[in-house]
Amino acid sequence: MKTMKTMKTMKTKLLVLLSLFIIFSCSDNDDDVEIQTNQVNIRLANNSEVKFENVTYNNVNFGDIQPGEKTEYKIFEDQYSYGQVDITINGEKYGWIPVDYVGEELLDDGNYTFEYNFNVEEKELTDELIKD
Repeated sequence: MKTMKTMKTMKTKLLVLLSLFIIFSCSDNDDDVEIQTNQVNIRLANNSEVKFENVTYNNVNFGDIQPGEKTEYKIFEDQYSYGQVDITINGEKYGWIPVDYVGEELLDDGNYTFEYNFNVEEKELTDELIKD
């Protein structure tokens, strides 16, 4: 009789442990961009007060970006800390094309945001690279 009771207690403990293992093994955190090897995730931010239209970075289309908005991340390989950018603002095109990358190092794998600002009075576009 005592053996049966001991076996029943062991089975209950095993079932509880198995249930806890299953519960704590699950993850509901699928909102973040998963960083993979040899991958740089880049998004763009519009830190100005004007709408950016037809935005491309290294020939990848990011679409329109409203003031204060950030785009979704896009995946790049072999990315430097700057690249070709084209932005249309109030019907005029702004941006730059790098001449070369001599002496530059590739970005480490991870998430990055290029924050762009446009000075309306001086009609000047500036950027800053942030490692997220």
